[in-house]
Amino acid sequence: MHEWTWSDWNDPDGGIIRLWGTVATVILPRALRPRDDWDGAAFLLTDEEIEAWDEEDAMEMRSRGALARLAIEGGGDFARMLERMLQLDLVKAGRFPDPEPRRLFHLAEKGELPYYFVEPDTGDEEWVEYLKGCGDEAARLSRIVGQLFARRSWRRALKEALKESSSPKGVAADEADQLSYAAALSTAWWRRSEMMYNPHLRRQRDLRLAARLRGSLASLRDSGISSPVLIVPLAGAWTSDLLAILKEEPEPEHVEALSAEDD
Repeated sequence: MHEWTWSDWNDPDGGIIRLWGTVATVILPRALRPRDDWDGAAFLLTDEEIEAWDEEDAMEMRSRGALARLAIEGGGDFARMLERMLQLDLVKAGRFPDPEPRRLFHLAEKGELPYYFVEPDTGDEEWVEYLKGCGDEAARLSRIVGQLFARRSWRRALKEALKESSSPKGVAADEADQLSYAAALSTAWWRRSEMMYNPHLRRQRDLRLAARLRGSLASLRDSGISSPVLIVPLAGAWTSDLLAILKEEPEPEHVEALSAEDD
């Protein structure tokens, strides 16, 4: 279920990790965006995403909507999500780079606030083993066969997400209804994506990322901020799982802060 607000986790060592669920490819109305009372931003991505964002920006400047068209031509659940989102006339959807994480990144740069890309890079042996496990799992025959029934499975996932959907407050009723539908589409896509990996792999990923989020928050504290707030944009349907892992208090893992000068 998509929550139209953020979820705060209070770190016992001090500070707050603020998980903010977004809707994939959607520019959210100002009324639904978090306040600007945060001290740093963390992204559940590698720092290579900065270059990828720049490339996507350049492609969209040359041809607006080109990346959405390419994604739809590629097929799969992401294409199914986009096709339906683009039919919503009151929702700004199908935008690349993913608008809300990109917007927070720009705000951090403009405000000269620290930001963190917490996914380990390919030089991290433990993470490489995790990625290999993901590749093996995705290639399993049962997963491939399951794709033969992808449309049916997608419809079931969307139906379930729609049952759980809620309309956001603070926007006009018609727009709220369409945003609710867009969030359900994003939830269905996320859940279908997660089904490609077994629970062990998902937990392994979330534990590592949660540890690195705690390390990022520690970095903010070390910078002299007594009770920092670290904002983390992520898929709305992922929020409850990551919050549950944070509550297990995994040991913080150090992550270096970046700034505009580092790009």
